[in-house]
Amino acid sequence: MNPNILAHLRVTPANPTRWIVVGQLLDAKNRRMLKNAHLIFDQDHILHVGSAAPEAAILSGQRTPDLTLLEATAMPGLIEGHSHIFLEGSELAAEKRADYQKQDPQTLYQNAETRLRTLARLGIIAMRDGGDKDQVGLRLSKLTAAKDCLPFTAKVFSPGAGIHRQGRYGGFFGKPLEDHANIESCVQARVAAGADHIKIVPTGIINFAKGLVVAKPQFSIEEIQQFKQAAHAQQKHLMAHASGDIGVGYAIEGGVDTVEHGFFITDDQLAGMRDKEIAWVPTFTPVQEQLDHADLMGWTGETLDHLSRILENHACSLQKAMALGVNVLVGSDAGSCGVAHGTGLFYEMELLEKAGMPTLNILCQATHGNNNVLTGKQPYGSLEKGFRPRFIVTGNNPLETVKNLSRERLVVFDGAAESSATVSLENL
Repeated sequence: MNPNILAHLRVTPANPTRWIVVGQLLDAKNRRMLKNAHLIFDQDHILHVGSAAPEAAILSGQRTPDLTLLEATAMPGLIEGHSHIFLEGSELAAEKRADYQKQDPQTLYQNAETRLRTLARLGIIAMRDGGDKDQVGLRLSKLTAAKDCLPFTAKVFSPGAGIHRQGRYGGFFGKPLEDHANIESCVQARVAAGADHIKIVPTGIINFAKGLVVAKPQFSIEEIQQFKQAAHAQQKHLMAHASGDIGVGYAIEGGVDTVEHGFFITDDQLAGMRDKEIAWVPTFTPVQEQLDHADLMGWTGETLDHLSRILENHACSLQKAMALGVNVLVGSDAGSCGVAHGTGLFYEMELLEKAGMPTLNILCQATHGNNNVLTGKQPYGSLEKGFRPRFIVTGNNPLETVKNLSRERLVVFDGAAESSATVSLENL
């Protein structure tokens, strides 16, 4: 796309309002593409959006658009539904990943803050984090909520430390329940520290060599119900890491708000999620990365078969979830092994598409859907009048395939505009 277009997208003192016309515009709220759509914005707000031409009063005498891009698509900025911003996901070597996590909290924070500016320039305008024990996410949540936050910085929603059972999985991103007298006081402490939501860890992770989740669940159904009650009393949603049919079943029966990962979920459990209005974030990418880099991971023979089977079954579960009407959201688990921030989300969208999720649904869920459920209905994630002007303009039609979003795109963020082609992907 012609770089001169950037100049006509930027809001300046001489041009405080911009008016563009695009060949198609994603109306994510109503799950449709508008043709030959007008979009007018200033530094703070979208002033007009739709197929109809704007009223003259909006434009202070301007008669023609600043830009007409009939081959381009405009869409809301993306929202990452599951990430760990304190981790460098692109690193695959286990020793280097372990060494990275041993850095002091201030270094982890500085690296994460840099990532947020990179993400915004890639078109990812916000993220729901999955937790860290060093308050990196909490500090970034506070930073990015401030009115004087640095420009082109993705917004972070953090739970603070995830909550796990003492001595069980989750210690690298969480702190144990046993640090507190009971579940209620634990949740209250997280909220007092600034948590935007509550993250619990009801299960362990997949044992790839055995092709299943081996460990027993960390929390009972009754305990998960207590977590839900305590979180909802504080007006926070309950995010649950869960894989393995037993642990996933506990999470659903306990009434969590979102199931993260959900590998080995059963058909009956999917129906239960629909009935209880529990959203699912399937996170294909971490397992797919294990298969993609099996040589580096040391996986051979039977383990490769397990990885392929797990992904195939997960894709079948996704198709059943959509048929049942489960609310499937989009998150990559960025920060986990091999899942880089930014590019991991684009890969997750490709994997969802490959698994059978309609492309339009993916685009809508990665924007308005994620915002509606995961980030508290913020004034972005949709191109609507009054919302923040944080959106993507691309000459590569994402409705043909979400892979086109990985190609060059222009990103508008509160009156600033940049090309993704100039962004370094190092240290993500």
